[in-house]
Amino acid sequence: MQVIKSTGEKELFDKEKLCSSLEHSGAPKELAKTVCESISSEIDPDITTSNIYRKALSYLIKEDLTLAAVYSLRKAVSALGPAGFIFERYIATILESYGYKTKLNQIMKGACIEHEVDVAAEKEDTHFLVEAKYHNEQGIRTHVPVVMYAYARLLDIEEAENKKERNKFDHKMWVITNTKFTDTAVRYAKCRSIKITGWNYPEGDSLEDMIVKNKLFPVTVLPSVDKDVLDIFSKNNIMLAQDIILFNPKTIHEKFGIEKQLAEQIYKAAITMTK
Repeated sequence: MQVIKSTGEKELFDKEKLCSSLEHSGAPKELAKTVCESISSEIDPDITTSNIYRKALSYLIKEDLTLAAVYSLRKAVSALGPAGFIFERYIATILESYGYKTKLNQIMKGACIEHEVDVAAEKEDTHFLVEAKYHNEQGIRTHVPVVMYAYARLLDIEEAENKKERNKFDHKMWVITNTKFTDTAVRYAKCRSIKITGWNYPEGDSLEDMIVKNKLFPVTVLPSVDKDVLDIFSKNNIMLAQDIILFNPKTIHEKFGIEKQLAEQIYKAAITMTK
């Protein structure tokens, strides 16, 4: 049976691929198998992969909210921009949870031009200039020109810094994206000692891993949060599920004008995901 991808292309439905994605999110093998079997029996010819994703997500929400959060995490991060959140701020928040001191949108002089650094991150004697590359479309990859551009900026800033009468320049470049890197981009980054972090890269320490390890789920991952609520959270700088549990359902209802029952659902989901 054929399914329609987000690009409009058709491909054969791959049940094993669906099972693998469920297991990757942490679902036990038996649960993944049950969900795969159920969805396989429900799908019609030319169903979209988005509809298959929503069906799988609805099963996980009933079983385990945290599993559902991990399974939907990539789409949730992609939804940050349209929801009004700044990706650079999210990256800074993640880095801070790992012990970095961060500053946003720093202007640094290069030998040729000035550069705006998305995030300046410092930890002990390590100083990173972070290039935060965000995409809200599925299937996009980060290519080698992005890494080459980051390296060129590093060289320009390094040349200017080394002319000053003080300690030698000690910054490093770090490219962080919510997409996957192409193989060429990875090879170039290794060759030029550029630290890169993307979706599923590097293994065990990818952006996804960094989020899940410290439970830094964005509010866009919460199943009961609709566009109106996201607008409210964005205006009040509530970006993480962790931010929600600083309040209680009554405060969420009264302070933000969110319907009482919905406020309770959002709070309960946030507690479950972050406990």
